[in-house]
Amino acid sequence: MPYGASPLAEDWSGTVSLSTGTLRPEVTGIIRGFSRHGFRRFVLTNYHADPGHLRAMALIKRSAESRGRVQVLFAGFAPGPSNAAMVNPRITALLRSPGPEREWHSGELETAMVLAVHPELVRRAIARRLPPAWVDVKRALAVGRTTFRKMNPKGRGYFGWPAAARAETGRAALKRPARLISQDLISQPQSWYPARRANRNGRG
Repeated sequence: MPYGASPLAEDWSGTVSLSTGTLRPEVTGIIRGFSRHGFRRFVLTNYHADPGHLRAMALIKRSAESRGRVQVLFAGFAPGPSNAAMVNPRITALLRSPGPEREWHSGELETAMVLAVHPELVRRAIARRLPPAWVDVKRALAVGRTTFRKMNPKGRGYFGWPAAARAETGRAALKRPARLISQDLISQPQSWYPARRANRNGRG
């Protein structure tokens, strides 16, 4: 799905943000549609870390699993504290940026990933001229800044140093979380046996 809940960026030109009330029933409906035909385990691949979007993902998981015979897993950013694969120090160590902890929206890492996958989408001549935008996004969120514009009123919609991005950085950064995510997804379903639980409870 090309759209999600993006309240942090919705006041930047070109951002389309869905409300939780729109996103939740749509995704939940897709999951329930497949579950009617016997599918029991679903993986939602998510690279969107906006807190509003993650809240919607948590609600989708809760709604889908409420009937007890569906399991929803996440590949990528997940609601709650489990995002080790996405913020792994081995990934940030690849960056040239002097402030990797402040590389967020459209900074070096995200620009490098696009260069690795769809380089034609990056206007490199412009990216090379962009000065770094060092904003402590985590702190801004903690003190209640609800949009990127409020975090950096004179900014251009990026945080970090996109001029430092290289395609080779993006390729390496895409491989490392993929391995960690795969390991996590393989381990999670092992403790999930809804049919056996149902039988023990006399409902199977």
